[in-house]
Amino acid sequence: MRRTRCFVTIAAAVLLAVSGARAMINPTFTPIQLVKQASVILWVDIKAGEAKDPYTATIRETLKGKAAEKTFRLDISKAGEDEAAIALREQFAAGKPAIFFVGEFEDTKELGGGNTSRRAFLLMDGVWSVFVGGEQGLWKLNNINDRMLMTVWHGGTDMLRRAVDYILTDDDPKVPVAEGFTFSKGPLKLASLSGAIRAVRTVDLASDGKLALFVACESGDRLFAGAQNRTFADLTGARGLQSKSLVFAWGDFAGLGRLDLISFDGKVVTLNAQQADGKFLAKPLDLGGAVFTACVALAALDVGTKGHAGLLVSGDSWPVLVALDEAGKATATTLAAPGVALAKLGQTGACLVADFDGDGLADVLLPAEKGSVLFRATAPGKFAPGVACAVQLGKSPSGACLGDFDGDGRLDIFCANRSGSYLWENVGGGTFVETFEQTGELSYGASRRGIDCMAGDFNNDGRQDIVIGYSAAEPRIFFNRGFRSFGNAASINMNWKELLPASMQGQTSVCIGYLDGDGAQDLALALTNGEIWVAFRENSNADRAAMMAAAVLPVSGACKGPVAVTGWIDKRCLGAWNVLPGVSQACFGRTEAGLVTLKWRLPGGKEQSKEVVIEKGGTLKVEIK
Repeated sequence: MRRTRCFVTIAAAVLLAVSGARAMINPTFTPIQLVKQASVILWVDIKAGEAKDPYTATIRETLKGKAAEKTFRLDISKAGEDEAAIALREQFAAGKPAIFFVGEFEDTKELGGGNTSRRAFLLMDGVWSVFVGGEQGLWKLNNINDRMLMTVWHGGTDMLRRAVDYILTDDDPKVPVAEGFTFSKGPLKLASLSGAIRAVRTVDLASDGKLALFVACESGDRLFAGAQNRTFADLTGARGLQSKSLVFAWGDFAGLGRLDLISFDGKVVTLNAQQADGKFLAKPLDLGGAVFTACVALAALDVGTKGHAGLLVSGDSWPVLVALDEAGKATATTLAAPGVALAKLGQTGACLVADFDGDGLADVLLPAEKGSVLFRATAPGKFAPGVACAVQLGKSPSGACLGDFDGDGRLDIFCANRSGSYLWENVGGGTFVETFEQTGELSYGASRRGIDCMAGDFNNDGRQDIVIGYSAAEPRIFFNRGFRSFGNAASINMNWKELLPASMQGQTSVCIGYLDGDGAQDLALALTNGEIWVAFRENSNADRAAMMAAAVLPVSGACKGPVAVTGWIDKRCLGAWNVLPGVSQACFGRTEAGLVTLKWRLPGGKEQSKEVVIEKGGTLKVEIK
């Protein structure tokens, strides 16, 4: 299959060079038109016949129309012996299901002419083939890896199958062809800092839905509060924050129902407990050797201690779980994975904490350059021995983020690293499959030297987009067409030189959040030169103001998270988000007023749901308990 994927990538790259940055999306012939013009759509299995080139296609399921027979034949004798033909035969031999479209299809300008002709389009393992004929159930190969069909859909075959189901059942289906948003002119510069900036992240300090921007910096952390008029105030001094963070975590660590900060400056671990007046009181924290010089990340999570969030420490060895009692005394437990040779996996990264298997309990994934280890939760703060997992970060330095990019209610993992990118699709049961080469324009538009990444919904269409930060280039945004196929946000990515020239030199961190509370997600950037900038998403059209429902876990609640929350518009899943109190939200955008159904499951409980109506622009905060 390597040859097939290589061929697809090369073909995409050639087409991109010839036709421009948006060549891989046909704006006038999308999967919607493909489904509409097809008289028959079939889900099929293909097997070799007695000779080399006749293949038999057996119908698994008829998705549209009616097929005359349960089987038909495919003749690829004209395929020749080039690399594409060999790859096609390998695909058929692999026995993967395929989707087959039959109809009188228009020859649009992009597809080669102005008439209609009877053809059949086959997508198997992400590669298109065109067939003609069909008499007496025999279809003859006309073209392999049709480039113009890649402009209609560049993605996984299983994902197109789901897209077809969506198009056939939804009253008003959408498959976006452009990003559908812009940033306002004149991004806002918040600060220019000395010392390495480790991260920029949003936090809900007062649990009121108003997000502040936290900057972790080795010379001194900063807190900035945003407002609806797109101004920011530096809260660092007023809040008494004196931390200098190489790594950090936000959570209710003091057990007072407020958001606290645990910070590690390379020598000392400090609990910055938020007081009733909003100021932070710093206190050294003895974690019993759980934090060491090789520490790469800290994360808050529910460890089963009533009223207190626990802490997960990521380093160059196994993760360490820390529980804090009422007096702040720490009890550390090292997670183990008997039989897994961690040293062979390469440099480790920050652990990802999320409910990966859908049982309502937050699991821990320890990722590394060449593999990972999954610790599945058996109760809050209790984990089964770790097992090897396929997820890889790639060459360090790297960044990883969670998102539900195919909208199936399971959290996937996107990784940006020095040599490229990965997208690990969560197929259930704690199993992940790498799918990056079948992600549309993302598969060749994402560059090397990625340093940070985050999922969000820039255009409020309920599909999770991706922003990638690069250590020596401008950031890049890719909008989600749905079902794990992405488009290049060309009008944004090609204009960073005009919008924010300094960003062209690289970033150390990127962050998405509704920083002015208007329902449209904004972008915060920490640049390699030490500058902090915010680019605001344009949202000036009062008739179509951005609308978003933000589901949050209350900081003072019994569950300290994280919890997976999904959103639904009718039967369409808007995907899952990983929600951590005061730190991350589930953001469900809508392009028009209407109903959103939220679903979640707390540890040890049953699935819950809540219907909310978004009636006007802005962010509607919804607490889940």
